[in-house]
Amino acid sequence: MFHISQKVGIVSWVVTILYFVIEPIFIMTSLVPYNIMQQAMSDLGVTSCGKYTYEIAPHEICSPYHFWMNVLFIVNGLTFSIGVLYLSQYLKKNWLNILATVFMLIFALGNIVSGFIPADIDLFWHSIVAQIGMITVLFGLWIYAKSLTIGKRWTYFNLFVLIVLLILIVLLIFFPLPAGLLQGLFYGVIFLWGTVLTILLRN
Repeated sequence: MFHISQKVGIVSWVVTILYFVIEPIFIMTSLVPYNIMQQAMSDLGVTSCGKYTYEIAPHEICSPYHFWMNVLFIVNGLTFSIGVLYLSQYLKKNWLNILATVFMLIFALGNIVSGFIPADIDLFWHSIVAQIGMITVLFGLWIYAKSLTIGKRWTYFNLFVLIVLLILIVLLIFFPLPAGLLQGLFYGVIFLWGTVLTILLRN
């Protein structure tokens, strides 16, 4: 059975949350204005320039360093996976907790797939795993919250926030809400949850 050290666990979560430190670099290098309130994170990884580079993107996109943005998505998914596997070591080994970890890893897989398949290459495969992961991660967090002895309230709090954010994301179908901001907050909450929980679990 593999074991992930505390040092590796902490580093993996720090690198994961650093996404939001690195992303602004790609926003600043975009050749057209990028609206953080409305545009998807994936727009920075789109490989072509213009309007309607993919079906639901009427705004103009031109990200010259899209390759490295997609690399960032992939690395982010990998470090998130390592972080989740590290946290899973604090849970009792049973089928429910293993399922919870799988649910969390599906979310990470969504990031990795998004990096390998940009939105303008194939929007369906770019987004389907990520969308499924946004649902499964809620179940994963719920099971983690039930199983953890340290960080239980912190995990329940983040689960509540994520549920609210997901409801607002669904309401985008009916109301002109800030889609980009909601997506960024959803990912940010999960990354912050793991980072803080790792600190709480330190001996």
